Amino acid sequence: MLARWATSRGQDLLALSTADLTRYVAERVGQGTQLSTLARHRSSFRRFYAFLISHGSIVVNPAVALWLPQAPGIRSRQVRDEVLRVLLQSPPCRPQLSRTSAYRVQRDHAVVCMLYGTELGISDVRLLRWQQIDEHRNRVRAPERNGDLRTYDLDPTLVASLTAVREGWASAGFEHAESSYCFPTASGLPMSRQALRLVVQRWAKERGQSETVTPSALRQTGRARQPGPRRGATAVAVLVV
Repeated sequence: MLARWATSRGQDLLALSTADLTRYVAERVGQGTQLSTLARHRSSFRRFYAFLISHGSIVVNPAVALWLPQAPGIRSRQVRDEVLRVLLQSPPCRPQLSRTSAYRVQRDHAVVCMLYGTELGISDVRLLRWQQIDEHRNRVRAPERNGDLRTYDLDPTLVASLTAVREGWASAGFEHAESSYCFPTASGLPMSRQALRLVVQRWAKERGQSETVTPSALRQTGRARQPGPRRGATAVAVLVV
């Protein structure tokens, strides 16, 4: 859509500026496009131009400074304390589960803790690869929107949980025995955003919670309750409860 818009104006998609993207957004708003849709557009633009930067095609990401109007009366929904406390608790040991089911329990729990207890974005979590994690230094590297890599600290308990997930995948007996992703599907490929949402909702149901919990709500709750550069230590302390 952005490429067609640029072509109609006689411009090159790779040469658009922040001002050009702002005009695109203004036109879409005038056409009645919802702000939530435009937020997804902006996210796509940022990642697209970050990809171009990483390949040396452009130097500056014009979408980083792209501003969107805020929808009135909308506040980020957060997870209540009593629900969060249950979601972050380690799952009880159930020897009767198959290896496949036991792996999925470990994975789903680790996903919830990663969303709440780190600064990683939702797509950063679902696309996380093992080579991004430094288990010795308890750190993880993830790409920024401008194409740079940023290092985030991980709580040692969360690193141990990730290690258990990796071992669980190896022993689960999936057809694709190897995967570079931390939270893959049975095919070894990363989860889609919809699949990640279903994982969080399934975990909430597994823990006896009827309240709807989303990945964005977990992330927003973590960011709001754990300010500062290190958000992992407080969040994952309940993993061993």
